Amino acid sequence: MSVGEIFRGSTTSLKAGAKALSGYFEGVLTGDKYKGYLEHHAKSHPGEEPMTEKQWWRDYNKWQDDNPQGRCC
Repeated sequence: MSVGEIFRGSTTSLKAGAKALSGYFEGVLTGDKYKGYLEHHAKSHPGEEPMTEKQWWRDYNKWQDDNPQGRCC
């Protein structure tokens, strides 16, 4: 195995690890909620324009304020 092959393998592993870590933090920070909304909207309301991410977060935060539940913050 050449040095180039070893280096290429380690950068691939590093990229995969960074992508996995990014996905984890996105999930922890609820960044995946908008993606879930888009998937639901596409299935439930085909042909209709979904809310923008900014509109969706505003609506979601209003819903949370209007419907308090046990949560950390």
